Amino acid sequence: ILEDGARDNWPLQRGFDKFYGTLIAAGSYWDPITLMRDNNFIKPEGDYYYTEAISENAVEYIHDAKPDEPFFLYVAYTAPHWPIHAREETIARYKGRFSKGWDSLRLERYERMLDMGILLPEWSLSPGDIRKSGPWKVALHKDWEERRMEVYAAMIDHLDQGVGQIVEALEKKGNLENTLIFFLSDNGGEDLEHRNGEIGNTG
Repeated sequence: ILEDGARDNWPLQRGFDKFYGTLIAAGSYWDPITLMRDNNFIKPEGDYYYTEAISENAVEYIHDAKPDEPFFLYVAYTAPHWPIHAREETIARYKGRFSKGWDSLRLERYERMLDMGILLPEWSLSPGDIRKSGPWKVALHKDWEERRMEVYAAMIDHLDQGVGQIVEALEKKGNLENTLIFFLSDNGGEDLEHRNGEIGNTG
């Protein structure tokens, strides 16, 4: 992507009044490439974390919106997409949370969803896909796997905080009850380590 190249498909050229984000989606959360404000490439400053910056700019756009006119806000978080980056203080909240391993956690979550009525009793827990990760008891690098789960959870925590800030901004502006919110996600965690050569594998 060149700054002096064609801009036909850039956000402002596609109808948006303002833009903050990256033209290339996945990348570092500390120093994202193609970071832009409107049509200008910029560099992150200070104690920067991309997910927080997206939230802060979304809140600012809500504050700047004209109170007597409708507005559309598209908040395209990249979290928790690879690479898994999060602030250490947020990761610390999840220290030890995954030490039981994915088999025990999976069963606990299934039973909790049954108790909450999210799942019907006749829906049994699937056997899982042992081709990919295998049982926790034979995992080769448990400390590393546990750390990855902690960081991934922290990334979702950052995202959740950001969504909360957006909802709070709408409430303060008096727009929350007159706003339709869609929260959409893709197909879940990445699966790059378990590719078997087939085209179109999803996480």
